[in-house]
Amino acid sequence: MTTKKKETKKTEKKVDERDARIAELEQLLMQNNANIQTLVNTANNYIGLCKHYEQTINILTGRIQEMQTVQEQNANK
Repeated sequence: MTTKKKETKKTEKKVDERDARIAELEQLLMQNNANIQTLVNTANNYIGLCKHYEQTINILTGRIQEMQTVQEQNANK
């Protein structure tokens, strides 16, 4: 086998290894992007829940204040 053929085989082997590594890294990148999207969606869901809980707390606080006002009015009678 000539030196040129040996060098060609080594080069092809390196290229194949690089291509395999690139494919592996691209797959990992796609998985990471999917994970990031899932995390963003989950965070958005939690933000929505927090807003809903805040509204509920505000409503309940208003009702408590109304009850306290009525109670104070009844106590003053």
